[in-house]
Amino acid sequence: MKTGTEIKFNKVIKDGFHDVLKPLGFKKKANNFYLQRQELGQIINIQKSSFYSKDHINFTINTGLFLPEHWTGLTYNEGKEIPTFPTEPECLIRKRIGELRNQHDTWYDIDEKTDENTLIVEMRTNLSKYILPYFDRTNTKEDFLNLLDSEKLILAPLGKLIVYAELKQFEKAKTEYLTILKEKTNPHFLETVKEYGHKYGLDK
Repeated sequence: MKTGTEIKFNKVIKDGFHDVLKPLGFKKKANNFYLQRQELGQIINIQKSSFYSKDHINFTINTGLFLPEHWTGLTYNEGKEIPTFPTEPECLIRKRIGELRNQHDTWYDIDEKTDENTLIVEMRTNLSKYILPYFDRTNTKEDFLNLLDSEKLILAPLGKLIVYAELKQFEKAKTEYLTILKEKTNPHFLETVKEYGHKYGLDK
């Protein structure tokens, strides 16, 4: 038996997200929504806090931009098929709703007293004013590169290098390669960096 809180959470997912995103072409798996654009993928993930209970659910919204070239460029993905429904952690560029709203890290609470209809309205606002406009601004490889170049992003250490090299931006890749070699000191990580440098011909 689901608790009243769990029923409210499921209603927020359905009415606040699924009913808006499905007509736009987003596919749903559990609490994840994915849209495959022509050049990249866009992901919305509703993440429950690990401290939630059946009577008190705390959640936030994560977004991700999935670039196939970045995924295939990772050496540990060699020979694997590109996922048809990537997860948000597999994305290089990831942003939470708080960042998209230009405010502190934002979480939402649901318990027995919560008015879920008010929360549904807020989720729809998050989509219409922040998440979907952001996705509309970043739906091509060129947009992805512009985002890498123009914003301070928290990225996996080799993310920029791989994307620049895979998208044939070799001058930028070489600059990134040399910067990493100069700034990092961990010998095991530096070996990995040099492997990618050799793979893309950046060590010449």
